[in-house]
Amino acid sequence: MVLKNPMFIEVKVRVNGEEKWADFRKLFDYMIKEYSKVKYDGKKISPYEDRVNKFYDNIPENLIEMWKKAYPNVDIKGECERARVWLLSNTGKAKKDFKNFTNRWLGKACQSGGSIPVQMEHTIEKAIIKRKEYVEQATQDSASREEIQEILADVKKKLSNK
Repeated sequence: MVLKNPMFIEVKVRVNGEEKWADFRKLFDYMIKEYSKVKYDGKKISPYEDRVNKFYDNIPENLIEMWKKAYPNVDIKGECERARVWLLSNTGKAKKDFKNFTNRWLGKACQSGGSIPVQMEHTIEKAIIKRKEYVEQATQDSASREEIQEILADVKKKLSNK
């Protein structure tokens, strides 16, 4: 590389075996445009954020079902959203295989006790309703006061006869 003018840099390049001088800025622009076009099966790879969102927006249902079986105490959809947020906010630690990353994420969530939310309000409300139904049924099935008095009188009579 030869520095002729601080504003103009030329580099010697070999094109088809022939050496030529080229403007470094033009060469750099060409190289950036040409080699930043990462291709995968003939398609340009989208920016990282788009790839992350596309994966998490389109997780196959059969994969979710497999994860539910493998990690029964984990809220799969909630943890997938947490994994997505982590990937988008930690771009310095970018991942390539989102499925593998998510599987490891869910495994760690499972080992740390899971994340299925317990909805106490619904559980308590159900218990109260069940108790009320039980009391109503017991009240309907029980004898009236008169019947109870007759039964007690009958029991007293039998006891006194013995």
